Amino acid sequence: MTQAGFDSQRRRLIKLLGAAAATIGGVAGHAEAAPAFAASPFQLGVASGSPAADGFVLWTRLIGDGASGASVPVQWEVRDGGGAGAVVASGTANALAALGYAVHVEVNGLAAGRQYGYRFKAGGFESAPALARTLPDAQQAVAGARLRLAYASCQRWEDGQYAAYRHMLAEKIDFVVFVGDYIYEGKSRDAGEAVRVHPLKRIRDLDDYRRRYALYKSDPALQAMHAACPWLVTWDDHEVENNYSGALSTRGTANFERLRMAAYQAFYEHMPLRASTMIDGLRGLQRGAELRIYQHYDFGKLARLYLLDDRQYRARPPCGDKPKEALAAVCGGAEPDRSMFGAAQEAWLADAMGEGAARGARWNLLVQQTRLTPANYRYGPGVKAADDHWDAYPQARRRLLDAIRSKRPANPLILGGDVHLNWVANVHLDPYDVRSPLIASEFCGTSITSRNEGSQKKAEKHQDDNPHCLLVNKAKRGYGVLELSAEQAVVRLRVLDDVARLDSGIATLASFKVLNGQPGPKQLS
Repeated sequence: MTQAGFDSQRRRLIKLLGAAAATIGGVAGHAEAAPAFAASPFQLGVASGSPAADGFVLWTRLIGDGASGASVPVQWEVRDGGGAGAVVASGTANALAALGYAVHVEVNGLAAGRQYGYRFKAGGFESAPALARTLPDAQQAVAGARLRLAYASCQRWEDGQYAAYRHMLAEKIDFVVFVGDYIYEGKSRDAGEAVRVHPLKRIRDLDDYRRRYALYKSDPALQAMHAACPWLVTWDDHEVENNYSGALSTRGTANFERLRMAAYQAFYEHMPLRASTMIDGLRGLQRGAELRIYQHYDFGKLARLYLLDDRQYRARPPCGDKPKEALAAVCGGAEPDRSMFGAAQEAWLADAMGEGAARGARWNLLVQQTRLTPANYRYGPGVKAADDHWDAYPQARRRLLDAIRSKRPANPLILGGDVHLNWVANVHLDPYDVRSPLIASEFCGTSITSRNEGSQKKAEKHQDDNPHCLLVNKAKRGYGVLELSAEQAVVRLRVLDDVARLDSGIATLASFKVLNGQPGPKQLS
């Protein structure tokens, strides 16, 4: 793709995002007449997210023959009392063809710390009823406050059924935190290797991304979990391409800038994100395809959650000893300024942690994509380090830990995903010296479905080689549940009996607690 072509596409997307932002507040401008649909246009479900103390974002995307023309009017309403009470907010929004007929409604003016019901209407059809929740008032006291989060990642379609979400639904979760790999960009595994096969080819353009999200969102268990509570979402690599770093393809993909821009647009189209995700990214779009998804959420004074992005601004990966040709074309040496977050996000996070400490947040949750603590402890920084993980960016990891130590946010808990295994660890100031101060606790979750080829026996040997690691389990798929109160955080690692069965049972692999003022997980019997 020529620079002129890339600049033209970038200008088109900036114009598109600006037009979309004008419709997101919930009151439509000009729209075509309400269309007729032969079947419900809400076949991809509904979702809420990006919560605030006075509101949230409501999402849906229309599909079907009636989704035609430049825009389609969609009515929405919010009811008090989990949907049983009076209508407290309503309006009409435009589903724009240019955004795949996705709808993002920002609702505000609601009461803090309260559950609401919502639904959409279009073309004579109604969406299924769903629930959303506002954040607690920012000044809500710690005493008596409680919070239940589920964290999840890595849900490759053909690797399993979404039984995990069926069980998560029964847990009565307040919010879901999804830490990346919502979709996978490749073609399906072969029938003999897959639990369920899909017909889609490897993603090459925006239409391909839309079809892939539509496939994933067609799953009833996933739809039900989206309809149960707000989701806080970040991405990892497979929303674009495996192991990409910042603006670089490590797989030799031609016109990668165009692919990444299409992927970012598709991510916005299918997630309950605010207009500020786009607006804050408009300056970034002058330099490339940026969506500003890192931010923080305050759950009263009980917790502050930092939702981070270690993929979009990531520096080029290290070359290692024998890099493949595509990686060798973009990799670099061991530069001390190599970053996972980028300089601007690093500075923002340090400031936000300082603010969290000043406002007295009891728990501080750093939510990012992958395992933070080393898996190469016995070798040391930068040695035998996988090029796509924090081990390949030891200086960036040390800067993050130094920021935690200097800003002193209370009780930091680090959540991650990506590696398709459960990993629980002590986080030391010097990650390669367990004699150094213990400053945080890490819970890196297994996948919803995506497989891990390694044996559990090998995983246990790996644990022995990394003395900061308290548990590693490759064998099981599932999610984590985090329950916060004033005095402790309790984490339960929930794992399926059989990821291939929609009716699979579930069990708790292990439970851990972290006590207020005492960093480091302690396993519960």
